Amino acid sequence: MKPRYSLRRRVGWWLLPPLLILLVINAFFAYRSALEVVNRAYDRSLTASIKAVGERTHSLAGEIHVDIPYSAFEAFEDSAQERLYYAIVAPDGALLTGYPDLAPQELPPEGGEVKIANADYRGYEVRLGAMRKRLYDPALKGGDAVLIVFAETTGARNRLARDLFFDSLRRQLALIGVGAVLIVLALRSAFRPLVELRDAIRSRDDEDLTPVPGGNVPNEVAPLIDAINHHMERLSAMLVARRRFLADAAHQIRTPLAVLTTQAEYGLRQEDPAEVRRTLASLLASIHSTRRLANQMLALSHAEAVNGVIGERAPVELTALVRDVAMDLVPLALKKQIELAYEGPDAPMTMQGNAAMLREMVANLIDNAIRYSPPQSQVLVAIAAWGDEAVISVSDEGPGIPPSERENVFKRFYRILGQGDSEGSGLGLAIVREICWAHRGKVTLKDGEGGRGLCVEIELPLA
Repeated sequence: MKPRYSLRRRVGWWLLPPLLILLVINAFFAYRSALEVVNRAYDRSLTASIKAVGERTHSLAGEIHVDIPYSAFEAFEDSAQERLYYAIVAPDGALLTGYPDLAPQELPPEGGEVKIANADYRGYEVRLGAMRKRLYDPALKGGDAVLIVFAETTGARNRLARDLFFDSLRRQLALIGVGAVLIVLALRSAFRPLVELRDAIRSRDDEDLTPVPGGNVPNEVAPLIDAINHHMERLSAMLVARRRFLADAAHQIRTPLAVLTTQAEYGLRQEDPAEVRRTLASLLASIHSTRRLANQMLALSHAEAVNGVIGERAPVELTALVRDVAMDLVPLALKKQIELAYEGPDAPMTMQGNAAMLREMVANLIDNAIRYSPPQSQVLVAIAAWGDEAVISVSDEGPGIPPSERENVFKRFYRILGQGDSEGSGLGLAIVREICWAHRGKVTLKDGEGGRGLCVEIELPLA
């Protein structure tokens, strides 16, 4: 048996882990956004310092004068732990002041535009800004644009970005926590109708098969409730059929058993061997009749659709089935001096059905025709295809059934007064109709040929 799982837990696993994954993804982009915001703020100071130096740099008669103002470093005083590097390079590449090995990876364009990028300098991660300023002095060699470079280590930037990130992360974690609590409460509320439904079913009596109320269950569970109610209807019908079968069996077998007991007691009192033999013969006939009654009652119970046995279907070849059943009952016809004839095509006719039940149906038809037909008469068994249906007919030359009684004879244990075989149980046609209906067929009673006897026609859908 496979272990059961909790639907509530499964829904929780489908909701909470994706939230955590989204939190990780959002945290990644949140840190990048915080670092970008910090860099944008610090880059303004870096740009202002570079431009302040550029404004105080000029050339006269080929001599470049650099005056680095205090304001160029004032913006960095709050970052005392950071390192600041700078370099001012003449047009001919000579270092005017600063660090000789500080240079951008790519020269910025002339015109005073500041280019800032990340770089590594002396083992530190730095934010490096560079600008080329034209001095408009023809006396300068190698051009008239000086290169101004400033570089600042990024420790303060990273610390500030982490602080902003963790502040944002704490708020997001708080939201996730509140969301998880709300999800748990929502799941409890959503599954409360199912818990109440479970408790209601558990508290039911063992024989309570009334429909399960589905007014308070979610729409997603309504089809399950409908299926359960449908199954309970089938169980209820099956129990009713079982009770009816037991009641019928108790009522119908009581009389034959009483007759058997009386015959046995009568035989025990006899001393004449001939009378004992007659009593035994009568006893044997009663036993045969009782056995046939029991067999027919079991066949009727199996034929009822609510029992599910009739639902076991497979391809059945009707032509061969009807012919074989007729051959099996030839000895019974010969015993009563009745001619049993068969008419049918050579081509097979196939349908989806239960072969055992179909054989029982055909056997009951032929058996009834033989039992209710007088000696020296004929019983005709025929099968033919009519469109997409197979028509099985059994005609006899017996007393027939009046039109007013033709619906009643399908009832259980119903027998027409003044007619029939004393061994009849009144179940044959009831069995026939149950099996026919279970195969989506139709059974019709008609007058025999020339208005004499009875013709039973059964229409069955072919595959």
